Amino acid sequence: MSLRPSLRHVIQELQREHQLDEHAEARALATLEVHQRSSTATPWFVKALAGFGAWVSAAFLLSFFGCTGLYKEQAALLCLGVLLCVGATFLRRSGQGAFLEQLALALALAGVGLTTSGIAFMARDEIIPAVAHFIVCAALLVTFPDPVMRFLATFNMAGAALFILWDALGGVGLDLGILACAALAHGLFLFQSRLSAGPRGALVGPAAFALASGLPLVLLARGLPDVIGTFLFERAALPIPALTVGLTTITLFTAWNVMRELELDPTGVAGAAVFAALTVTALITPHTPAVIAAVGLLTLGFHRRSSILLGIAVAFLIASGAWYYYDLGLTLLAKAIALAGSGLVLLALRWVLTRRYPTASTPAEAR
Repeated sequence: MSLRPSLRHVIQELQREHQLDEHAEARALATLEVHQRSSTATPWFVKALAGFGAWVSAAFLLSFFGCTGLYKEQAALLCLGVLLCVGATFLRRSGQGAFLEQLALALALAGVGLTTSGIAFMARDEIIPAVAHFIVCAALLVTFPDPVMRFLATFNMAGAALFILWDALGGVGLDLGILACAALAHGLFLFQSRLSAGPRGALVGPAAFALASGLPLVLLARGLPDVIGTFLFERAALPIPALTVGLTTITLFTAWNVMRELELDPTGVAGAAVFAALTVTALITPHTPAVIAAVGLLTLGFHRRSSILLGIAVAFLIASGAWYYYDLGLTLLAKAIALAGSGLVLLALRWVLTRRYPTASTPAEAR
C-alpha cells in the first residue's frame, strides 16, 4: 500500500464508480502540467537566495531601530511591533514572490516578538504577556495567508494556552491542556477533508501539523524530573496514569473512526483486535503516556497517508519507547523480554489482520 496513490489511479477509480467522465484524466493531466511548469519556472536555489536575502533585510531593519535606541522605550517597542505585524500582513496579502513572502514572514515574526516583549516590560503580571501573545498569534493565524506563519502561530498559541492554564490551575490545567491539544489535533486530521471545504479550510492543515509537532515535545518534557519538580510538584497535577487514560480514549476514538472510513466493522473481530492491542499498550505503559500518544499519531499518519506526520510519529514513538525502556524498574534481561514481547504481539496482530482482511487496504488507496 503506497502512501500516495498516483493521480491516474485515483481518477480511474472514480471513473469506475461513475463519478467522473472519460475525459477527466486528460483534463487533470493538462492542468497538472501547467501547474508544474509555473511552479518550477524559478529554480529552487534562486528562491532560497531570495528568502535568505529577505531575512537579512529584515535583520538590518530591526538593527536600525535598535541603533536608534527605540528598544529602550516600552511603548515605542509595542507600537513598532504592532506596525510590523500589520505592515507584514498587508505586504503578504498584496505581493507575491519568494523575496516578498519571506520578508513579510520575517517582519511578522519580529513584530510578534516586539509586541509581546513590549507588553511584558509594561505589565507586572506574567499572565498578561501570555494572553497578548495568544491574541496576536490568533490574529495572524486568521489574517496572514502563509502556511508557515499559520503553523508557527498555532504552535505559539498552544504554548501560550498551556502556560495560561498552568498559571491558573497548576499542573491540572497543564495536563488538561495537553489532552485538549491532543483531541484537537486528532479531530483536525480525522475530519480534515470536511473542514477543508469550509470558509477557513486553509487553516486546518497547518494547525493540525503544529499541534501534532508540539504534542510530542510537551509529553516528553512532561516526564523529565526537572520539569516535574519545577512545574508540577509545587502545584497539584493529574496522576500520570490519568493522563494515559485520557490519551488512550482519544486514540481509541481515532481508531474507531479510521475503521469506519476503511469500511471495517469496529464491533467485529478486527475492531476487537485493534482495541485490545491499544488497551494492552496503554496498560503496560501507564507511567509513559507518550507511548500511546505516539501510537495515535502513527495511526493518523497512515490513515491520512502523510509522510510528514508519519516521520513525526515514528520519531516520537522511538523517543517515547526509549524513555519507557529506561524508566522501567526491571533488569536489563526483563526489559529486553518486554520489548521483544511487545514487538511479537504487534507482528502477530498484523498477521491476523492481513490474513483475515487481505483486501482491507484497497478502499483506502482509492481515496
